[in-house]
Amino acid sequence: MGAATDPPDDHIGPALAYVCQRLDYLRDLLGSAQGTGGDPPELRALTTAVTAAQRPGLSELRDLLKALHQAVQAAGDPLGVWQASAQRSLHLPGISGGTPFESIYLCPLGRCAGRRPDQATVFPLRCTLTGRELERTVL
Repeated sequence: MGAATDPPDDHIGPALAYVCQRLDYLRDLLGSAQGTGGDPPELRALTTAVTAAQRPGLSELRDLLKALHQAVQAAGDPLGVWQASAQRSLHLPGISGGTPFESIYLCPLGRCAGRRPDQATVFPLRCTLTGRELERTVL
């Protein structure tokens, strides 16, 4: 697409991580807005592409996330998917009061940005989309 309103490629990973982390919320929000059973089409298209054996391209992911973003905003969440994922604060390890080294948990398929331990309540952390355990690494 490449339109001026499209987020840059480096926003795709955090947006996918947001979707994975908030999948139940998004299902509830979009399901109640559409009043249908099962996953809403925008969410189903994204989860199918992410969990498919063949890795989708960045432009395909951007288009799917854009459609989901618009559906989420239309359902009443003004931040949508892009802004909500961008609202996360960036903390560099060892700088300005952050921890000296920080553990993060990466997507087992390398498709999203993963998450920090403080963004979860259940361990081990699992990808909501694939059910696989997230891979721990230290920054």
